[in-house]
Amino acid sequence: MRPFRRSLATAVALTGLLTIVGMAPPLLMRRLLNDVAKEGRWDIFPVVIGLLFLVPVLRACVNIANSLTLNSVGLGIISRTRRRLFRRLMSLSLRFYNEMSVGGINQRLMGDVATVSGVATGGLITLVTDTIAVAFALIAMLGLSRQLSLLTFALLPLYYLNYRFFSRRMVEANARLRANMDHISSMLQERLSAHELIQAYGQEEAEATQFSSQAKQVMDSAIRGSAYNISFNQLSAFINKIGNTFIYCAGCYFFVKETMGYGDVVAFCAYATQILGPVVRFAAVANQIVQAGVSVDRIQEILDREPAITESPDPRPIESVRGDVELEGVGFAYGDGSRALDGLDLKIPGGSHVAIVGRPGAGRSTLAMLIRRFFDPHEGRIRVDGIDVREYRLGDYRRTLGLVPAECTVFDGTIRENLCYGSPEAPEDRMIAIAKEVGLHDFIMSLREGYETRVGAGGLKLATGHRQRIGVARALLAEPSLLIVDEATAALDPESAEDLSAVIRSAMRERTCLIIVHRVLLARDADRIAVMDHGRVVDAGSHEELIRRPASLYRDLFAMQYGEHRLPPVRKP
Repeated sequence: MRPFRRSLATAVALTGLLTIVGMAPPLLMRRLLNDVAKEGRWDIFPVVIGLLFLVPVLRACVNIANSLTLNSVGLGIISRTRRRLFRRLMSLSLRFYNEMSVGGINQRLMGDVATVSGVATGGLITLVTDTIAVAFALIAMLGLSRQLSLLTFALLPLYYLNYRFFSRRMVEANARLRANMDHISSMLQERLSAHELIQAYGQEEAEATQFSSQAKQVMDSAIRGSAYNISFNQLSAFINKIGNTFIYCAGCYFFVKETMGYGDVVAFCAYATQILGPVVRFAAVANQIVQAGVSVDRIQEILDREPAITESPDPRPIESVRGDVELEGVGFAYGDGSRALDGLDLKIPGGSHVAIVGRPGAGRSTLAMLIRRFFDPHEGRIRVDGIDVREYRLGDYRRTLGLVPAECTVFDGTIRENLCYGSPEAPEDRMIAIAKEVGLHDFIMSLREGYETRVGAGGLKLATGHRQRIGVARALLAEPSLLIVDEATAALDPESAEDLSAVIRSAMRERTCLIIVHRVLLARDADRIAVMDHGRVVDAGSHEELIRRPASLYRDLFAMQYGEHRLPPVRKP
């Protein structure tokens, strides 16, 4: 709320003015009953009546200005908090996204922020309004009757007991509801993105049943929370009605005993309403604040989360990178304790093409993520150009690296925007030249809008091969000093995979390229091949050396993929 303090101060001032103006009618009614009706002072009648009509006009004018101010502040808080959250989300590491579901993040970004904003503005103004109203009413009531004031104050502990009884129960119910909403939101997003798989296996009814079960849990949590809220509000309203009746009866008694005038009783009852009404609203706002506290905690869970990958206090800027990569004794384990890399040693000379092969789970993709600094090794060091990568400025370092993953992400935008994502200022002719190199240009020009064609969310309007080619073109267009190709051709047919691999080799000539492949034949043209197993490099050499080496893992992988009949004879020592 701090950036909006001036607007909020204006709103508070307008609220104070609005409240003071709104407190005048009971006193005016007192003058009308006691002075005009009883004493016959008709000379002040026009003034009193005029003021009674003027008050609602003033309140309406001030209320409009106040509402506009508060609406602006509320929307500003929502926008600013969402920007802060999104910026923090973009800085957090993969470990955070492995721990928190996308549905939970969406709920915090959209629902929780709106909840907090509503309480921050509406709740604040309600508190200010009612505080001023209560203060004014207290002074007026004590001036009208001390005895009746003490009877009124005796009712106030009932509201506190009501709040104490329900507050903890409402918080627990609200927290349970939010957790269930996170879960069903993640499930919904997951199932909608996998609708083709669901239909392919005929699981529509099973998924509908599972969703119904989750929706029932949400409904049960919502009903439980609503039951507490309704009970709390209704009991507050009941105490208020009973209190008003009690005060009215006591006022009538004092009038009969002639210790209070009729106008005094009417004014006192009106101000007693101004006391008991705000107490009900105080309790309601307290309830809202308690529930918003759950949202605040959920938002702070992200805002307080520090990125796992941080820069050194005095990071090195990067002007250019040769691409010499050295891994020395690198060890890494995921949060569940599974060890992915164990004392790995590997050297990749600058300008060379090195292929990494191995069985699934050997640690190849983990190695790529460590080089890109998505994780830091728990043991050992990774150097680029002789300098530990943790010493580089993080943004500069990552921008020198290119990545072509196994499944290339395509955003909901134009083909041009996706191609130039990593290099927005890339010249038109270079973009087209790269698109031609990867075999995309003819396909793009066959579309009605060419490079301005929108591809839909996740690139759903494109075939898998086209999405992969866009990913390759995007990486090449950024002109990285070091390119990591992580199973980029796994989803393509062998001929397309071979063509795309040749394009990458040609475009990255004289620049460092780390190629992670499953099909060992795609590694044969690399300058050097490293074979990984159980988180270590167990063998290295050229294709010809490794495939003719007796009892080598590389030879075994080749035989499993292409058949033993295609194996060349073992080279004798």
